[in-house]
Amino acid sequence: MTRKRLTRDKKWFFQSFPYHQMRMENELFTGLVSVIQLTEGEYLYWEYPKAGKVAVAGKDMVWLQLIPDDGKRAITAKFLPDKSISVWYVDVIERMEYDDDGVAAFIDKYLDVIFTPQGDVIVADRDELDDAFHSGELTEEQYKAALLEGDAIVNELCQDIPATELWCRKILDLAEAEINKKSFVVFLDIDGVLDVFDSSARVQQLIPEAVERLKRLVTRTNAKVVVISDWRFGSKKHETDGMKDERYLMQCGNWSHLEETFQKESISISGITPWGDGLASRTEEIQAYLQEHPEIYNYVILDDCFGDDYSSDMNMKKHLVYVDALKGLQDNDLVKACENMNRCSW
Repeated sequence: MTRKRLTRDKKWFFQSFPYHQMRMENELFTGLVSVIQLTEGEYLYWEYPKAGKVAVAGKDMVWLQLIPDDGKRAITAKFLPDKSISVWYVDVIERMEYDDDGVAAFIDKYLDVIFTPQGDVIVADRDELDDAFHSGELTEEQYKAALLEGDAIVNELCQDIPATELWCRKILDLAEAEINKKSFVVFLDIDGVLDVFDSSARVQQLIPEAVERLKRLVTRTNAKVVVISDWRFGSKKHETDGMKDERYLMQCGNWSHLEETFQKESISISGITPWGDGLASRTEEIQAYLQEHPEIYNYVILDDCFGDDYSSDMNMKKHLVYVDALKGLQDNDLVKACENMNRCSW
């Protein structure tokens, strides 16, 4: 039997897309719900007799995955950008379990039921199920249970496909309402992350490739950007609060340069971390920001750690992506940031 994580980070390589996982208990559904938002990517298609060519992955599609509490099936509904469903893929499963990062996974028991809104109903991989039974991998009890579950899926989900589609859409609406209450944040240092610091320069020059990588990360993950750099002392907020003190005069040129660059690249600055009031380090400033913003469900810190390595808060340090100050933000840093994003902290 194969093991599949709901982030779909093995076969489908969806680990860099926003992944949300929650428990739902209501009149519609009781069990685990996960949502993968495909924020970019070329379209992939499958072909079926009645539906013809249907999209299964691509920009702005959403995968809704449902595992009922009985743990016998994993339903995947593949939503198109217009919120219609292109295809369902239902795995008959042995059980569900959780990895160390909190992401759910299921043990696939070979047999699958695939169906489309146009009326295709396909029971797939019966041969793999039979082979697993004859080889001794599955007991007779497991084998018969898989066949019974396959029949139950067809009877329960495929007899009235419009009703099944409406059911899935209502669950997705509820899940997305919860998701929209939450946010993923990139806490962003600047020096050493978007530039290589030049002590002789009054205004630092941002590395275009690093800015482009940040834009790619923010776009792909639907992240909000919160600036933790000393550059924030040049912001309008610090100008007002600090009455144009020395820190403002040192950083106002850098802040203006940052705003202009981000505006050109369509990168929005959602906020800046606080200062003063006994906040002695970046760790404490981020802690204060998190306390003020309980809607943040997960975050990543991009920092070269020149002033703070976050060792005073080991839980926070798990969210750190250390950036080499002599290179600036690299593609490998983006991979680590996405791994952070998909740790389940709901």
